[in-house]
Amino acid sequence: MVIAIIGVLVGLLLPAVQSAREAARRIQCTNQMKNLGLAMHNYHDTNGSLPYGFSWLEALWSAPILPYIEETNLHDTLIWQESGLGNWDANGSPNEAACGTLVSIFQCPSYAGPKQLNNNGIPGRVPTSYRACAGSNIWSDDMSTLSRGGSLVPAGAQALEEHPLNGIFYGDSKTTFGDILDGTSKTIMLGESYTDPEYVKDGQGMDYWLFGSPQTGGWKIGGKGGTEYSEGLGSTGPRMNSRLDVTIPGTIMEMSFGSYHPAGAMFGFADGSVRFLPEDINWVVYQGMGSRSGREVVSE
Repeated sequence: MVIAIIGVLVGLLLPAVQSAREAARRIQCTNQMKNLGLAMHNYHDTNGSLPYGFSWLEALWSAPILPYIEETNLHDTLIWQESGLGNWDANGSPNEAACGTLVSIFQCPSYAGPKQLNNNGIPGRVPTSYRACAGSNIWSDDMSTLSRGGSLVPAGAQALEEHPLNGIFYGDSKTTFGDILDGTSKTIMLGESYTDPEYVKDGQGMDYWLFGSPQTGGWKIGGKGGTEYSEGLGSTGPRMNSRLDVTIPGTIMEMSFGSYHPAGAMFGFADGSVRFLPEDINWVVYQGMGSRSGREVVSE
């Protein structure tokens, strides 16, 4: 009888403990996104625009904001050039070392995957939980793979390799707050992602990374080249948490935002606020939050 009573009590208490722990993790995740949003604002104040989503030298948006999250020393090790020890030199480069440096602000505490793993020739590469928003109508990394999404891809859909896109961040973007005509409080700047670097579907990995992406090499404005821009950018085009729907093509899965929090994800808006959006949010409203000047009506 005593054992049975203890079993019942444990059964009642365990969900409560788990819920309390998840609530604490959500608070920490919110604080991390707030600090990343503040870093974006400070970068804008200093440089006159927000950072690029990715650059033609294979850097991702998380690299230029390092000085604004007290990581100046790490930032100063980066060398973005296509010669010598720059970028991804075969003999090892400072960029590879930086991409293997764990900066905890970029990983949600609810993230359940490996903290570091070898990937694309980079030892101990660090996955990230947060990606910048490229817009509301991006459905693939490359124009050549848009058709793989089948009937789910709407007319007029774009790929991350195109320039410009309708969100805040894209290739060599220099968006200012004045360009965000939909209002900074209603435009998504950063979103959580269901990072799962060991999961692959249709040849597409759900892997999102920090600071640099070697596979984007060869891209320039107005041209094609490179791929895997989704390692740093996401889209509100696909439904949230598409990664968890096995019927969704891999090219669309990797574009979607999502999280390890139950039933939704955290999003950082251009005004610096952070909000938890439920995964069953009205799809049209959710998509509208991804564009910077679509003039969509977004209800509170």
